[in-house]
Amino acid sequence: MERHKIEPHKKTIFTNQFFIDLAKECGLNTAIFEQLGSGRDTEIVVDNDILEMLVKLQEQFARLEEMGDNEYRGFYIELPRPTPEEWGDCEASIADGEYESKEEYLWDWELSNPRETVWYHVGSARYKEKRTIQFTDRKHSYFTIANYSQYINPVGNNFSNEWQKDFLAKLVLYLQKLIDAIIQYPEGFNDYVANHLPYQQRDGKIARKEFNRIEPRFKIAVEDEKTAIKALENSICKNFERPLETMTIRSYCKYYRIAHEAYDRYFERFDTTRKKRTIPNGMPLELQDVAYYNMVKFCDLQDKYDLDSETDFNQFASDHYGELGLSRLNVLASDFDSPGWKIIVSNSYSAYADVAVEVATALYKYGAPLEIHDAAKLLRILKEEDHVKLIPYTFHDYMGHHEEGTVYQLPWEHECMDSEENVLSLEQYHEIISLAEWDEIEKVNIDKNGI
Repeated sequence: MERHKIEPHKKTIFTNQFFIDLAKECGLNTAIFEQLGSGRDTEIVVDNDILEMLVKLQEQFARLEEMGDNEYRGFYIELPRPTPEEWGDCEASIADGEYESKEEYLWDWELSNPRETVWYHVGSARYKEKRTIQFTDRKHSYFTIANYSQYINPVGNNFSNEWQKDFLAKLVLYLQKLIDAIIQYPEGFNDYVANHLPYQQRDGKIARKEFNRIEPRFKIAVEDEKTAIKALENSICKNFERPLETMTIRSYCKYYRIAHEAYDRYFERFDTTRKKRTIPNGMPLELQDVAYYNMVKFCDLQDKYDLDSETDFNQFASDHYGELGLSRLNVLASDFDSPGWKIIVSNSYSAYADVAVEVATALYKYGAPLEIHDAAKLLRILKEEDHVKLIPYTFHDYMGHHEEGTVYQLPWEHECMDSEENVLSLEQYHEIISLAEWDEIEKVNIDKNGI
């Protein structure tokens, strides 16, 4: 196969084959990237002559315009998966008993490398003497090359000098050739990325009503939607029940128990084996709410505090005292911005929006002087009047970080099949992509002063 050659002053035509040929010419494929990315926050810390290679690599990036603070410059690259021969030794693996046949070996190779090419984002930054080049897929960090460790107690560099030299030499050659091509035709590079970067690695949004229509299982529903909407509307209008004159631990535990029991009921829908908490027999009525809190939080409040003292409540009310499970969904008591005490429902993670509404509804039905944070956003979610944000990585996504109410992480196309076991069918996947509004992808430009 004839390889693409980058000729001086001739525009490169950016295609999938261009990236495959360039990677093969420089001895790169996804295997080493995936190996490095299998660890947690992998660092390659360099010094001496290998540091000079990092400096040389960043000099190539400096030919592009800065795109952010600390001399940041970045762009996407596309690498091919390893061939079956590059992935391993088929005959040796069969001889060792790892596989029974070549067909089984090839099946495992295909399963381990389902995408013919994989896209990564490479970013270069420099702050004073600190130099960093980071590779991610926008879902997690694969590895970082730097002349310092970002950790207070680094675990040490597990990569030999010979390996580092060989790997960095390939990267320097690859990125130098790629940047040469980008400088010849930045518009062509930007167009190729814009048209071929997988949607799983982009940011976008889709109207919730359309999202729920495409897959009804995505609809955020609550048991008593009518009351939930009324509770949210009252909180938006600041139509609260009369605040409490004082707040004690005994009083607070009553509201915490109501909230936590609603929280537990929500998760019992998905796990019928979930253990139910019961108050020990013989527990005096006036201590039952405190006993419930003690069971949930593994503490003995009555041994440490005066349960009927507002001063002691203020001492107690710290350190995630109102968190339900490990959800960052909190039930708090506050007298911050008004006379008297209100019960606050404050939700952080967008994944728990529906749980937050269930908890708030239970407190509202009890007659708590209730204030619901982000009530307007939660109401738009229930009424399907907002958007769902499409992002590459949704773990611990905070509601307050974006206008959209919740987020969704698209599965890879090869994971979509017409089966109830799969979240989306191919038809649903393509409909979401076609209806979504996608953010513009960062573009590279030439540093005119550096040429």
